Amino acid sequence: MNEGVDAAIVKVLDWEPDGEQALIAAGPAGAERVFDLYYGRAKASLDTKARGRDLVDGWSAALHIAATVAPEAFLARLKGDVGITEVVILGGIDDPRATAVLCEQAAHEDYVHRYNAVKALAGHSNPKAREAIESALGDRDLVVRSAAIRAVADTDPDRGVTLYEAFLREPDLTPLLRQESQWALSYLRKHSRIPKRPW
Repeated sequence: MNEGVDAAIVKVLDWEPDGEQALIAAGPAGAERVFDLYYGRAKASLDTKARGRDLVDGWSAALHIAATVAPEAFLARLKGDVGITEVVILGGIDDPRATAVLCEQAAHEDYVHRYNAVKALAGHSNPKAREAIESALGDRDLVVRSAAIRAVADTDPDRGVTLYEAFLREPDLTPLLRQESQWALSYLRKHSRIPKRPW
């Protein structure tokens, strides 16, 4: 019954070029199968060549594709602990429920959760997302603060310049954060959008 969907999932896990399209073509039923397997509500013996980190990353990719195909079903599955993979995926779902989860994660005790939540909230239009980003501008961790500055700069470049200039005066700034901030500023000062990735 699930053979065709499982074959599509294996293609994603094995990083085959047509894996994403195969899983998208499986539609909501394929997404539900991914959710069931990922969250342990079903078992299957998938014949995949992927091992170790490749397998973990493959499952993250499969979950992301499934959430894109069936965002409602993905949101319904989010109960209890939310992992970094889910936080990143929620960035692509501009829905008040996703925003609410991300706002909670932006206040998480672990800076990695806060950092990824702030980055994810940058793509949300809900006013609550902007409030969480504004709050993150005062985060105790410079990495989180940097993500918040970037989110502000993407919507308000002039304010981004001011924030980055102040950030560069931080005494504990790491070389990488300094380099990324200077790189972002170089675009903002030319009235250009900051590219998604620095290099």
